[in-house]
Amino acid sequence: MTVKEGDIFISKLERNFFGAFRILKTNGKTSFTEDLECILVGITKYIGLEKPKLNDKNLTEILIENRFFCNNKSAIGIRILKGIENFEYLGNIPLKKDERNFKIEIGDSTNGCHPYYGAFDKNFGQDAFYEWRWENEKEEFQQEVEIAKIESEKRAEEYRKRNMKPKKMMDEKSFWEVIDKIDWSKSDDEERMLTAIKFLANKKVTEIKQFQENLSYKLYLLDNEENAKNIGENSYGKDNFSADYFLYARCCVIANGKSMFESVILDSKKMPKDLDFEPLLYLATSAYEQKMKKDFEYESGCDYETYSNINGWK
Repeated sequence: MTVKEGDIFISKLERNFFGAFRILKTNGKTSFTEDLECILVGITKYIGLEKPKLNDKNLTEILIENRFFCNNKSAIGIRILKGIENFEYLGNIPLKKDERNFKIEIGDSTNGCHPYYGAFDKNFGQDAFYEWRWENEKEEFQQEVEIAKIESEKRAEEYRKRNMKPKKMMDEKSFWEVIDKIDWSKSDDEERMLTAIKFLANKKVTEIKQFQENLSYKLYLLDNEENAKNIGENSYGKDNFSADYFLYARCCVIANGKSMFESVILDSKKMPKDLDFEPLLYLATSAYEQKMKKDFEYESGCDYETYSNINGWK
């Protein structure tokens, strides 16, 4: 399909509104489209429940976008011709002298350059409707977008959790050697951890990270509904259940050694009752900071927070 500068096409918007866009420059080339013609397209200010007439002055004015973070941006972009045949041709309004200075160069909408968007899709032109909503239904529009954002983040988080897998972990023998250094003869939790922290701090940085990976994975494996139902007074299903407390209860399982951990893996009823041991969470952090004199920054492959193990909470 051939187009000319000044050609105007009608776009169908949401709620049966109509919009329009105008061809501002033709016969362009970019580094992305060496073999394809590019055109510069501007969405016009026209929006209405009827198709525009060629004499409508809004067809010669480019839409200025201000919704959310647009910040007074002209609705102009570079596209290839593919897909434009799906839009109704209205007619041609020749460009004025000052409109003939447009250029087809890819950029961020500054210094005469414009974003490259590829082919036309069926929803092209909706920016006019979104701007109409920003002016007429701003509060409702913002709320809808915020809800959509939250839902999108939830889906992304669920996908992340469904695809969790551990990175390289410390071998089992070495892991339990560190755990066995917890000194239960001490009465204070922090004092109980000192020997284990020092022992781990004497290892390589990679081993400290691998210890954290193994710990996170074991906490992840313990994160399930059956275990949560067997932690005593604060068990899952009761009014006082706490996701944080269940995490600390899982820490208690691991802190009590390999035999305890393996017995709980086989039988949830073996979960310790009304006991927790939060300090275990900070063992690797303390060891790293003691060794390197700086903050420990590490993200494990599996999330140990309660409800992260989706398969355990079906």
